[in-house]
Amino acid sequence: MAPVGIWRAVVRSGSAGPTAAVATGVMLLMAAGGFLDPASLAITVGGALATAWVTFPREAIETTRALVREALAPPRDFEPLIATVKALARAHRLGGPRALEETAAAADDPFLRRAVTLALEAEDEAELLELLTGEARFRAGRGDEARHVVSTLGRLFPAFGLIGTLIGLALLLRNLDDPTIAAVGPGLGVAVLTTLYGALLSNVVVLPIAAKLHAHLEREALRTDMIVEGIRLVRRREYPSRVERVLRAWVGPEAARPRPTIARRHAAA
Repeated sequence: MAPVGIWRAVVRSGSAGPTAAVATGVMLLMAAGGFLDPASLAITVGGALATAWVTFPREAIETTRALVREALAPPRDFEPLIATVKALARAHRLGGPRALEETAAAADDPFLRRAVTLALEAEDEAELLELLTGEARFRAGRGDEARHVVSTLGRLFPAFGLIGTLIGLALLLRNLDDPTIAAVGPGLGVAVLTTLYGALLSNVVVLPIAAKLHAHLEREALRTDMIVEGIRLVRRREYPSRVERVLRAWVGPEAARPRPTIARRHAAA
């Protein structure tokens, strides 16, 4: 089942850090204390993942898995991006479009390579800005889609924990004519454990992942804005030192005030 890939991204990521450590510790304590129940896990985890699988298209789930993996990795530094755009500006001033294209081919960021291609193809800066804004909107849309998937999982786990509680109570009521522990114990266990699983998965796993994902997407939106601004300067054949100075202003102390991303700014226009 594809939604399981989101959890695998957490487990396999070496930088999952506190989230994975806490989740693993809780699972070990539950196993040692006899709190692991296959039926309760099937209701809470299986139900939530199956509902997510039915609700979202496969592409959205794969995008979420990829973005969660990136979010759990160490954040990318902006210095390599600034150095790359500065090198592009130098190549364009000294060697023209061919040198710019050759230098861009070695860049690691696919959006940066795409931005250089659009800069070479656009007739003027207005057209370039329109094309880059469209690309930025697409990237922002993928991030919003991933946020929606993760937030939905955060709601589904407690919901299926409550459903499991109701199932457990129904099983318990069915056996009220036999007051022995052996008769009412399984239903009571399902009622309690499903609620416990739902609360733990939502608060210990999904919410920290959602916070990591939000921070990652905000940084990526800033990178996108820096690339758009940098490529506009490169197309004008600005001095590399000025390009560097402008890009550093986006991440320096003077950039402490929050600003809307290019995609959101033009979407609201």
